[in-house]
Amino acid sequence: MTGVRFPAARVGAGLVFTSGLAAIDPATMTVSATDFHGQAAAVFEQLDAALTACGSSRDQVLKLDCFLAERQWFPAWNAAFESFFKTAAPARTTTITTLPIEGLLIEVQAIAVAESRGRSS
Repeated sequence: MTGVRFPAARVGAGLVFTSGLAAIDPATMTVSATDFHGQAAAVFEQLDAALTACGSSRDQVLKLDCFLAERQWFPAWNAAFESFFKTAAPARTTTITTLPIEGLLIEVQAIAVAESRGRSS
């Protein structure tokens, strides 16, 4: 499926829906950080960028789904989540699963309120 562009997020019905966000170099489709903390930081950077582009912010996230490659990363995920969502933590689900690219440790997707209705990416 080369040449297919996946949007980071879409807006509909006053909500922002993100795609799965992961520490992947889109040019090479390879993992861009090797450790969990680096991957979590990259995911949150992407989340902030996607939300901002859609007129929203992390404080407007209602639901966050996290996919972890291994159960061992759960404590680090809890710490990263707590650090990122300091004022308004969303409802969340964490699933341990096989991720699509070798070396990928974390992927997230979110649903947030769109502060500015009518914008989309």
